[in-house]
Amino acid sequence: MELFKPVDVDWLKKAYFSDPERHIHLKKGDILLRPQEYNHRLYLILEGTLIGYLEDEDKERFELFRSTKDNFVGTYSYFSKYHQSYSTVEAEEDTTLAYIGPNHPVVKDEDGRSFAEHFLPVVVNEIYMRQLLARRMNIQNQSALKKLYQVEKMASLGRMAAGLAHELNNAIGVIQRNTEWLTKRSLDYIQHTANPSMFSFFEKGLKEGQTLSTIQIRKQKRNLEKKYGLKTTAAKKLATAGLTEKSLKPFADELEKHAERIHYFYETGLALHDMLIAANHASRVVQSVKELGASSNPQIMRETDINKTLREAISLLKHRLEKIQVDLELNELTPIMSNPGELVQIWVNLIKNAAESMNNDPDTNGVLKIKSRKKGGKIIIKISDNGPGIPSDLLPIVFQPNITTKVQGLSFGLGLGLPIVERLVEKYGGVIDVKSSKGNTTFTIEIPLS
Repeated sequence: MELFKPVDVDWLKKAYFSDPERHIHLKKGDILLRPQEYNHRLYLILEGTLIGYLEDEDKERFELFRSTKDNFVGTYSYFSKYHQSYSTVEAEEDTTLAYIGPNHPVVKDEDGRSFAEHFLPVVVNEIYMRQLLARRMNIQNQSALKKLYQVEKMASLGRMAAGLAHELNNAIGVIQRNTEWLTKRSLDYIQHTANPSMFSFFEKGLKEGQTLSTIQIRKQKRNLEKKYGLKTTAAKKLATAGLTEKSLKPFADELEKHAERIHYFYETGLALHDMLIAANHASRVVQSVKELGASSNPQIMRETDINKTLREAISLLKHRLEKIQVDLELNELTPIMSNPGELVQIWVNLIKNAAESMNNDPDTNGVLKIKSRKKGGKIIIKISDNGPGIPSDLLPIVFQPNITTKVQGLSFGLGLGLPIVERLVEKYGGVIDVKSSKGNTTFTIEIPLS
């Protein structure tokens, strides 16, 4: 299960905001919220436009945000500790809203996510979009007002992000600690009770994870079928584990008989490997939410193997890639100093977009190609898919934060998205470029080694 999916407004609208008894209508000029006013509702705009603003002593307005259809309003006061609005929210035109109140029951989805997991992307997107708007408006205002507003705005965002991240940290901390505990207990139990050869298969899955590409697995399957006369099902299970001839030698005479057991131990180790990666990634994402509202934060920088972060991203998106052929061409790279979690975020966003475009196109047999290499003083990563491509009119603006268009299954502007990818790449002195046509979309990332 993926812990953090992009927000699906259509699903949230149907699941949480479809009750007509919780719809309200505002006339142009009606006030929805005032500064310091208590608010325990989260609003979704069904039609119309709301603006949020502050007034100075001379009653001069300073616009903070402008929200239209399918935008959420009241996010800060709804999720904050004291439920107080920080601005006036007024209807710019006749507007229809839906809302949910406090302690709203969780609507179950196929992944069994919690209320916080449903709405975390909404909160993050609101924080990010309003940060950008605040930045543009501050540039237009006088210098003194710009500095004052920026400090107050960032402080509010920081408190909001920290409060939400604190709540999520509790749940994620339990998952992380118990996964580590379960891994240690399983390792100890299997090591002392299982056949040593079988334990080696479990250990391989746990330590290495899934290392072979789709092409390599198919090739290995054919070799096993030919050499040992295995049936297709047994050969595929063994091929998926990427086992060596040496590790299979003790079972060579009855490999068909032992295939299921070998795969069982490998898959158990692999599941724990992926759970550890997912728990650690979730913890890093929560930390990123905290950092959105802070002006400066120390980063955990360490020597990082980029190929390892690419594999972690693939593990996190495994269920999205089930029907997609994944071809890896990862060459040996020089480690770089980075925050590994930020690199994983880059790859997750790009791979997720590629997977969505291919999975939502019935005419595509999805193929995802990921290549890494070192050239001169740079590391170059290419992520390509054979989906329907990005429309030519959207291609020049895909990294802009206001892109919310969904075309042929490819979504932009939901969750953290491509603007955050670009920001993270630039943080490491790198550049990102995209070229797209029908059947071939390639994102190229270049990161300097120093």
